[in-house]
Amino acid sequence: MTRCHTVKLYYDIISPYSFIGFESLLRYRVVWPIDVVLKPICLGGLFKDVGNKPPVKSCEAKATYMAKEIEMISRHFGVPMNVPKNFSEHVMGNSTIDACRLIIAAQRLEPEKAETVSRQLFSRFWIENLPVKSEEDLKKVRFLLLDLLHLLVFIFPASQMTNVKEMLEEMKKDDVKEELRRNTKEVQELGAFGMPWISVTRMDGSATENYFGSDRLPIIGEFIGQSYHGPLRHLSLY
Repeated sequence: MTRCHTVKLYYDIISPYSFIGFESLLRYRVVWPIDVVLKPICLGGLFKDVGNKPPVKSCEAKATYMAKEIEMISRHFGVPMNVPKNFSEHVMGNSTIDACRLIIAAQRLEPEKAETVSRQLFSRFWIENLPVKSEEDLKKVRFLLLDLLHLLVFIFPASQMTNVKEMLEEMKKDDVKEELRRNTKEVQELGAFGMPWISVTRMDGSATENYFGSDRLPIIGEFIGQSYHGPLRHLSLY
């Protein structure tokens, strides 16, 4: 029997609520006995398969409110997201498929770096409001900058760091693409229709519950017998 409850986080970099879900769950890992499993998916593919529409496309009033809500939620959780004035265009005009494939590549080559890869991709897209669409975009993600590798020795010693080119090549492999499709199909079968989607299994394996959204921590805590302590801003890495 595992000593931790298993929390699977299904997410896509293009989802601002996934960013909040990602940061809040990793903070709660410090105070709750949970093992957070990262599961990147393709949100566009999920929408297509279940017949859903992106919120920013389905209703102009909803898109306007979402932009304001994201500002409020990010303030509450201490995640400094910047909602661009062209919010709808920022979401609809960008692809994060390769970004999510890069996370899977990191999980395969250096699994301990997958959280950092995810955080830097979220930061580039939702804090810096810069694209993560192409390989050239991904090369500009802070920790991947080839010109700054000598500065990163203090974080990722050269002897332990996968070659950047190797990670970018890994993300192009068919089995990485297939894993992204498999994660997307997996979460669809759990009933998902949007992101983030959180699947929690109690440590004794007696029950599993699924949750949609980034604001379900009080309910998750109740399910696993733990108390909710608010946004835990003191654990923010920003």
